Amino acid sequence: MFKSSITRFMTASLALLMAGLLMATLILAARAWNNYALAGRIATVAATDETLFNALVSVRAQVPRDSMALVGQDDPQSVIRLNYDEASGAVRGALAALRSSSIADGARLAGNVEQIWREVLAQQAEVDRQARLPRAQRSLLAIDGWRAAIQQMMDALGSASIAVGNELRIADARIAEYVQLRQVAWRIRDRYGLQCALLRPNVDAGAPLRPATRDAWISDRAVYVADWRFLDDFLSRPGASPELLRLAAAARANTSRAQAAIDTVVSRIGAARGPAMSSPDWTALCDGPFESILAMARQAQLEVTRRAGDIRSSSFHTLLVAGVDLALVIGFGAFAVVVVRRRFTRPMGMLTETIARLSRRDYAQSVPAPRSLDELGSMALALEALRASSLQAEQLQSAMSRFTADASHQLRTPLTILQTHLSVLDTLLPQSHEARAALADTRGAADRLQRLLIQLLRLATADAGHAPEAESTCADLHELVQDVAGEFLRAATEAGVELHFEADAGVLPCRANPIMMREILANLIDNAIRYNTPGGHVVVRVLQQPDALVIEVEDDGPGIPAPERAKVVTRFYRLKRDQSQMGSGLGLAIVESLAANCNAQFQLGEAAHGRGLVARLRLPAAARED
Repeated sequence: MFKSSITRFMTASLALLMAGLLMATLILAARAWNNYALAGRIATVAATDETLFNALVSVRAQVPRDSMALVGQDDPQSVIRLNYDEASGAVRGALAALRSSSIADGARLAGNVEQIWREVLAQQAEVDRQARLPRAQRSLLAIDGWRAAIQQMMDALGSASIAVGNELRIADARIAEYVQLRQVAWRIRDRYGLQCALLRPNVDAGAPLRPATRDAWISDRAVYVADWRFLDDFLSRPGASPELLRLAAAARANTSRAQAAIDTVVSRIGAARGPAMSSPDWTALCDGPFESILAMARQAQLEVTRRAGDIRSSSFHTLLVAGVDLALVIGFGAFAVVVVRRRFTRPMGMLTETIARLSRRDYAQSVPAPRSLDELGSMALALEALRASSLQAEQLQSAMSRFTADASHQLRTPLTILQTHLSVLDTLLPQSHEARAALADTRGAADRLQRLLIQLLRLATADAGHAPEAESTCADLHELVQDVAGEFLRAATEAGVELHFEADAGVLPCRANPIMMREILANLIDNAIRYNTPGGHVVVRVLQQPDALVIEVEDDGPGIPAPERAKVVTRFYRLKRDQSQMGSGLGLAIVESLAANCNAQFQLGEAAHGRGLVARLRLPAAARED
């Protein structure tokens, strides 16, 4: 009877264990599937980005190609039609990719591109009309409206490309680098080409540059030269492919040679009558580096596509492994249930009791030695090894907590000596001495180190499972809070945040450790200033209630979403938006731990005006003493 009930119990326990293992494997498989789906989305977005970039290049290429054909060919209609067909096909592909990519605001971006393309088509009629005229009667000025529409089309495609690029940046850091490189390369090509259109009237007429034209020319050159410097620094980092480096070097060399030739032409303008260079030659000189720059940008785009494919392949491999693991778990579960039901003996009951004892972290009693070295005997030996190692780990953890506390105590003595010497130096140095700023910084660092030591002591005590005893009672909470808030006036001023203090009148004694209260307040005020925005406000107030004292630190910054407020008090947890800010994610965890030690209630809520965050601390009030 007993054996039968134990058998059923162990069978049910094993079934629950296998269910948990199955659930964990299912979770891993689900995550693998999500990663695979995400990789597929990355590949789709990368393909969309490539399509948009090709459309941008094709649309932009119409301007120099059509201009050269109108100027240099007797019958340029076939060339112009070919350029139009190529650009039109690229735009159709870009629209289809945008509508199917499901990126944020994709429908609006596609609609904008489609609307501007209709304007380009309307202006294309003038280009076709000029192509039908004899060469001597053609005028590039007549197609200025078409060129302006092309520029608008490039802006629309560029905006869509940026939106798609932002989606890719979120997906993978390496892809983000390649997207940025490609965008910088296109900006170099665009900025370099602007000078050609700007200087063409002066080159054709041989007229000297006006000051405004020269300033605009120098400005465009400065922008793309700065982009080249950025690109050189970017490519000097480890990880760039040899092919990308080769293409970048070739593009840089071609651009430098062409720019030197352009500078020579500009220097000759006005020296003699007539054009400084023929219009076809000027166009050919300007367009010379374009293909090499675009080759570099296309290689960066190819690296994006390749990286997206690698991510998808890796995700598929992970998904395959997770599927195999899931099948193995199911098969092993079925086999284990059959084996347990067929082969359950008295030692299994002993092992069950041992496992239960170990799960309660009771490591004092050793596991009984097995009678035989079969599977159950091996399990008993393994459990004994686990018990011994767990006991050792528990002892090591206790020793580490003691070491942290002892080390913190030992550091306080030399820190006190350091602070004493700093105080002596403060009295000896004249107020105008140039070293006083360094002394002030050193004192501030010593104060912060002292605060850190206090935090380590408190956390070490909490880790040991003992609440620290209150060292004294806070005589006047009003004065303590005001004093701590005053310490942050400089930090608030430097951050552009207004810091206010409000409190009920009179002395407000409370039953709380003043050192821990200072640490709590310092963390809360520091967070309110640090995560606020310039021009924001932070209000520190002390309120008296019949049975308690309440401290509130309220700000009008971005706040913390309600679902996240329960998580930010855990150690090392930080909001995603704050990852770029300095911090360790310990501040609010320390606040909650110290508040519990002060018998205080700590709560985060939404500010009264509906924007920002209010941190509220409710403290037990102490009896007033005359």
